[in-house]
Amino acid sequence: MKNDEEKSAELILYGSIGSDEYWDDISDKAFKQDIENLGDVENITLHINSPGGSVFSAVAIANTLKNHKAKITANIDGLAASAATIITSACDTVRMPKNALFMVHNPITFAYGNNQDMQKTLEMLNKVKNSIIETYLNKAKTDKETLSELMDNETWMSAEEAKEYGFVDEILDESVEKEVIENKLIINNMAFDISRFKNFKEKKNQDPRIINISVNSTGSPEEIADKFRDILNLTENQKNEGGNMTLEELKNKFPELYNQIFNEGKEAGITKERERMREIDNLDVSNYSELIENAKYNEPVEASVLAVNILNKQKEERIQKLQNIKNDSQNNFTPPVPNNGTAENNEEKKFMGVNISNIFSKMNKKTEEGK
Repeated sequence: MKNDEEKSAELILYGSIGSDEYWDDISDKAFKQDIENLGDVENITLHINSPGGSVFSAVAIANTLKNHKAKITANIDGLAASAATIITSACDTVRMPKNALFMVHNPITFAYGNNQDMQKTLEMLNKVKNSIIETYLNKAKTDKETLSELMDNETWMSAEEAKEYGFVDEILDESVEKEVIENKLIINNMAFDISRFKNFKEKKNQDPRIINISVNSTGSPEEIADKFRDILNLTENQKNEGGNMTLEELKNKFPELYNQIFNEGKEAGITKERERMREIDNLDVSNYSELIENAKYNEPVEASVLAVNILNKQKEERIQKLQNIKNDSQNNFTPPVPNNGTAENNEEKKFMGVNISNIFSKMNKKTEEGK
């Protein structure tokens, strides 16, 4: 957003940092183009809410800012962590709400290979760390050793602490909306995965009834709510209250959690039902429409159960068919004509050169085998 009269502009840097304009929320290439498109401006304000990302992309963004003639102000709208702190360190002024978060840590990468490859990776990480420290020294009011220790410890800082180290210039007398649900930090309407951060302090300060509750359950919304209610009732606080929490109490006391459970349960139920219907349709059977209709709507069952029911039905039909053949053979059976020993009679007892008595004998044998 640009104000031509005041020669100022504001840019939003929310999300992960990288070089891919499609996958990454903040792209170094796109940012450079955005800065160039601003034209002649004297003041640029950045709004930052980011868990970090690529160090190299963050360094590229920081260099773009340092090479611009405008005064750069960074507002940390919620979180400035990891590589995002490299960007704030390139700004002239950094402002931070009193309950926002700031975090520095050592660079991280993935490596594969032999011991020489690992050694090269280690050397690269050390160089990257030293480069980050040099960037911090442009802003921070401390020495290399202290900065290195802060990074080694994955240090999470409040606005006051960040200001003490010189990362922040001004603390704003305002608060940002912040909540932790399982391994997600929801801050200023952005949700960030914090599972990879081992020292996130506020994990330990949350209500124990909220932390470590998984919402990836299946079943009806009421069933999922029951599961959550059972978990909540197991906490020490609830035990001390001397009673179980009802569904209505859960809804009133934790409306956001209840709505999340309800909505996710509803979505999970819809997805599961669609998958059930699709699996039934994929059975590709005919002549069993009544069984299929019943399995879909009247007495819902999984496709595997329906398949077994169809096999049983087919077995019953085969047994019945054999029984019908047996009954027909017995009803239509005609006893052979007695043989009086004459040539004429012998001729009558043959059909296409085969004795009729032999034909009846074989038919009776087949009938007996079917019993």
